[in-house]
Amino acid sequence: MDIHERLTAARKQAGFETAKEAADALGESYPTYAGHENGSSGFRAPKGRKYARRFKVLFEWLMNGDGPMTDLSSKHREVLENFDRLSPELQEQYAGILRSLARPDQSSGHDPEHIQEDIE
Repeated sequence: MDIHERLTAARKQAGFETAKEAADALGESYPTYAGHENGSSGFRAPKGRKYARRFKVLFEWLMNGDGPMTDLSSKHREVLENFDRLSPELQEQYAGILRSLARPDQSSGHDPEHIQEDIE
């Protein structure tokens, strides 16, 4: 995967559907950002740091393809912090859903598209 392809993947995982949305959020001109994403122009480390920070991906992955895309420990920390803010009753409900989703046979009956119904 080339750097411009990693940039596109980073943008999408960050929730920006289009390059225009990302350019606006970054404060970049659309032609400049689009050139970086479509590969018609490269970008250097300072711009890469900015993109990595905004898209919450690892700089080394974005620039060189080294390692994972994201720092899983920070994602785990975020999930746990949010979980800790829930009431004990909701924590137990969420924990039950997660346990059932983690079963290898997935025979729990929990459809990921209907998880909200299970919680309510």
